[in-house]
Amino acid sequence: MTKGRQVLAILVQRIDSFITPDRLRVYPMIFAVMSGVALLASSVTRVVLPAAQGPFLPDYLAHWTGGGLLLAGEPAALYDPQVQQAFQERALGPVTTLAWFVSPAVVAASYAPLALMPYNLSALIWLAVSAALLVACTLSLSLFAPQLMLHKRKVVLLAVFASPAVFELLGGGQDSAFVLAVWLLGIRFLSAGHNYSAGAILGLGFAKPQLFVLVPIVLLATRNFRALAGFVAVFSLLAGVSVGLVGVDGMARWVSALSSPLYTEQVQQGQAWKMIGLPSLVQGLLPPAWAGWTAPVLTVAALPVGAAILLFHLCRTRKRPADPVLVWLTTLATTVVFSPHIATYDGVLLVPVLAYLLEYHSSPMVRASTVGALGLLWLGPVFHQIAVQLAVWPLDVIDAPWAALPLAVLWRELLRPLSTFENPVKTMHPHPQGLT
Repeated sequence: MTKGRQVLAILVQRIDSFITPDRLRVYPMIFAVMSGVALLASSVTRVVLPAAQGPFLPDYLAHWTGGGLLLAGEPAALYDPQVQQAFQERALGPVTTLAWFVSPAVVAASYAPLALMPYNLSALIWLAVSAALLVACTLSLSLFAPQLMLHKRKVVLLAVFASPAVFELLGGGQDSAFVLAVWLLGIRFLSAGHNYSAGAILGLGFAKPQLFVLVPIVLLATRNFRALAGFVAVFSLLAGVSVGLVGVDGMARWVSALSSPLYTEQVQQGQAWKMIGLPSLVQGLLPPAWAGWTAPVLTVAALPVGAAILLFHLCRTRKRPADPVLVWLTTLATTVVFSPHIATYDGVLLVPVLAYLLEYHSSPMVRASTVGALGLLWLGPVFHQIAVQLAVWPLDVIDAPWAALPLAVLWRELLRPLSTFENPVKTMHPHPQGLT
């Protein structure tokens, strides 16, 4: 064993020894209470002083704006940043930062009923819906971790709501809880053999296509043509509705918005420190002068690399059928780890992945990587403030999304049983060892 591996092994063992049943109850409780208080204080402040602090649920404002523009009969201007900002200022007064709607037009239509209400009331309803979806998704994890959910259901629920991903999701008003629900339902139907329905459910991922781009590839690789037909049918239907709402020119403006310099500057680069994927980590480690050509390369090449690795391992399972739950959780983890645009709030997509690993493949490495990822995600804003003060490369590499490293380790831990044909039933712990 090399010196580096020895150091890593010692670090993993020390982190693992820190994880005890008492700490698994106390520390999540502390973080959950602190997050709840911070979320309440921030929400009240934003409602009372929106001009100074920004709007309540700032990310939700983008979706509310999309729905409002459709109701106002302005579909042609749906992706115009200036029109969006003017709409938001008419509703809320001066806004310091544009909440830019860049989702497909059908997403704007789905938010139109909420856009009929005053913004703060609408946002409060969305917050309640998101929290309820998160609770429902967490309680449905028995498919992925039956023993864990049987014996440690409350601990799991507490740990989920103590995570930085949930804090960011609820605090910003993002729609990642809906995306998680789509993935969980799709995997559940696939595991039950309801293939066409499973594909149709996963086709709802048109709302966030970057988080479902690997689905048709894996369906094709696993020769699940019924599910592929369901996916294509719903995906095409939603795309058709979007074209009907804004026309072909509107869809072209949507694509242009996603590839515009403004989007690259404000989102791909400006929010890179809030991302959790390997492409963002690589981008954060490189000199800023390289961003002009490295960012487009990473955006285009990252997911194909992840897909190639996943397909290689899937091809090795052809002689022996692999557990569909494992196949699709690995697909989900590959999407998260290699996506060029996946933020902290999208980390909730890894909840079933972590539950599965802790149930069937718990090890010091899995447990230490889970704790390490959570810790680094909570420290992300602290590192960002330090980097702002340093503002010089290479000292500002502290701003890189370091949580991508332990998340990549967890992804690799999923690939291992996929390629070695390990049977989860044989490796399942009689008690929930992952949390004890």
